[in-house]
Amino acid sequence: MSTRSRSPLMEKLLALDKPEIKWGWLDCEELGIGPEHVEELIELALDEKLNRAPSDSREVWVPVHAWRALGRLRVASAAEPLVRLLHRMEAGDDWVGEELPRVFGMIGPPAIPPLSEYLRADDHSVYARVAAVDGLGFICSDHPEVRDEVVAVLSSQLAAFKANDLSLNGFLISHLIDLHAVEAAPLMKQAFDAASVELFVMGDWEDAQIELGLKSAREKPPRPMPFDLLLRRELASPEPATPAPAPEARPLTRQVRRKAEREAAKEQRRRRQ
Repeated sequence: MSTRSRSPLMEKLLALDKPEIKWGWLDCEELGIGPEHVEELIELALDEKLNRAPSDSREVWVPVHAWRALGRLRVASAAEPLVRLLHRMEAGDDWVGEELPRVFGMIGPPAIPPLSEYLRADDHSVYARVAAVDGLGFICSDHPEVRDEVVAVLSSQLAAFKANDLSLNGFLISHLIDLHAVEAAPLMKQAFDAASVELFVMGDWEDAQIELGLKSAREKPPRPMPFDLLLRRELASPEPATPAPAPEARPLTRQVRRKAEREAAKEQRRRRQ
């Protein structure tokens, strides 16, 4: 362990239990972690050796505890450095994809510019950019006053739907719908009409209109999506006597679609290895 890794802060983070994803975040006040630790927390969160430490070690969890602390402390200066970690999704780091968007939500509006810049850069992987979109969504959840600014960012990226990956367009539309961005409906329709949207993420244009309140019901039967039957079996009762729901059953939630889309991407990565 390096000299820095034996610092009091490092020792505190090493002593913590393995974190549970999405809950059980540390209490900074109880641990005596404050603004004076910000610089070191950022270094620990970005430390490549720690991020690549063995999965059964305590070291590998130090970056997770560090970025959680930065979120808890709402450190504006941490937004830009933490955005750099999104590239780890290319290596299948689910913790980055699940937690950093929540951290950006805690940091709030100061995270909008670096997330927007990251989203615009088409040299980043699709799911790293989707995580940036998720981060913008979490910011809006905690800070509704920035809703129009975030809608403008998402709409601007969706306007490049012909160049975007289809999945990215699907997630952009999904988040715009979460924000009830009716003003972006014409742009959404253009993307759907151009067959530039991965339907598995959000559904089709009729689904989008219903979610936006522009339509009360479908006029055409929904087209079966990949993984629908598999996911419905998993979500159904585990009792053998209970048959799997038919494809025309109630549509899957966008959250389930997002999870399934990420799982599909992980499987594709695994097959390429």
